[in-house]
Amino acid sequence: MTSTDNNWPENWFVRRVRETGSTNTDLFAEALTGAPSHSVLMADNQTAGRGRLDRTWQAKPGENLLVSLLFRSEANLLASWPRIVALAATHACQELISIGQLNVDAAPITKLKWPNDLLLDGRKLGGMLSTGDHEKQFVVVGIGINVGWAPQEAVALGEFFDEEVPTPVGLLENMLRKITQIEKLSLKEQHEQYVAQLATLGKLVKVELTNGVVITGQAQDVDIEGRLLVVDTGDKSVTHVIDTGDVVHLRNADHG
Repeated sequence: MTSTDNNWPENWFVRRVRETGSTNTDLFAEALTGAPSHSVLMADNQTAGRGRLDRTWQAKPGENLLVSLLFRSEANLLASWPRIVALAATHACQELISIGQLNVDAAPITKLKWPNDLLLDGRKLGGMLSTGDHEKQFVVVGIGINVGWAPQEAVALGEFFDEEVPTPVGLLENMLRKITQIEKLSLKEQHEQYVAQLATLGKLVKVELTNGVVITGQAQDVDIEGRLLVVDTGDKSVTHVIDTGDVVHLRNADHG
């Protein structure tokens, strides 16, 4: 089925299906055959959804936002799109919480864990996985956000609402509007907003690189390219520049 009855923002091309294997796989294939930038594929259920490091991404059908977004741009700008989506997702979730049934002063806080997790009061709210083609100048950004259901030890948006719980469609509508706003900002402004949302900075972290090497140190900053800068625990004169890796927050670096 195709969604045509929702209030999708202008210049977005949204298609919604009941079930598919993977929205990332499907939209990547569509990108290769000419799908336009800002194409969106949302599924009520995924049977082969994957997260980073080939982890399974599971959700109860119809309960959560499972979506992929296609962006076309110059090759040197492709890496910025996952950060734009992540930033938009945190803003969209926080806005829904602020207008929900809870006291705003007590509202939980949505943050990001580098490189690709959404956190709500420190628990995992969602995750992202991106795949692209530099030669054809596009990237597909997949994101899953727990709306009505969450696995054990994770969190869902709906847990913080007394009555009317947000819907995946409502969250997506809000998120697309946020992306439209953020992509109009300069790269510097986008970067500043992204850094401000990171819960990782200032933490003692353990980072497992894709080659199996493990680095422990203080997450100091993220550069304009989105790389994490980690000051080595054993030798503080060494700063590791990390493109990608699996991060575990150990504790705040200023607490010993």
